[in-house]
Amino acid sequence: MYALFIVSSIFLSFINGGLTIDCPNIPSKWCETKEIAQACGVTEQCTTYVWKTRVENELVNLSIYYETLCPDCRQFITTQVWNTYQSILDIVNITFVPYGNAKELYRPETKLYQYYCQHGAEECYGNLIHACVINFYPKTEEHMPFIYCMESTDGDIETVATQCAQKSTIDYDQITACTHSRLGNQLQHAYAVQTESLQPAYQYVPWITLNGEHTEDMQKQAEKDLIGLICKSYKGSDPPAQCMKNL
Repeated sequence: MYALFIVSSIFLSFINGGLTIDCPNIPSKWCETKEIAQACGVTEQCTTYVWKTRVENELVNLSIYYETLCPDCRQFITTQVWNTYQSILDIVNITFVPYGNAKELYRPETKLYQYYCQHGAEECYGNLIHACVINFYPKTEEHMPFIYCMESTDGDIETVATQCAQKSTIDYDQITACTHSRLGNQLQHAYAVQTESLQPAYQYVPWITLNGEHTEDMQKQAEKDLIGLICKSYKGSDPPAQCMKNL
């Protein structure tokens, strides 16, 4: 990594509040602080190859297992998750898993899976739409506004999805094609496997995991104050201002 850093002299220095900071002879120390990186002329490289990776490794990983028409899921997503997204997205990875209490049955004659959902065929279709949107728009900033819109809007699934796509950056023609394709079926199956493989096994939805773990205490905290739970779990430097309010 550090072989990428090229500097003209190890004696580069600058004045910072009257103090001279020299570039260390040891490359492994060049990214220890922003001041040292500047003295060594490698600020851009430290940002790209060291600091950014370090920050990403410090993020809290939140996974939400849900189904689209579940009242409790909708409430959780449109309040706790949405507030978290708006306030502290820079310290959390949010992963949505749209499946919930659905059941799948493999049909050998079509080589496709058929789905049965707790709240009927409309929910299966909603789950499939979410799966396709997450696939084509994998960044949280891309799919979260759409998911929030759908979960906070009552009405026919197709109509609601179309309206929510128009309010966001989602190409709904692409999503419709996905929902009628083998790809959409495979995406839904992948979420089925992920949900059924949970340890401990899920008992209800919404079901959350934090850094791959789940406890009843964690679940209760998430439903009451998800921001506080994420902030408490964050071990990185420079917590956001919202976290400081929760201390």
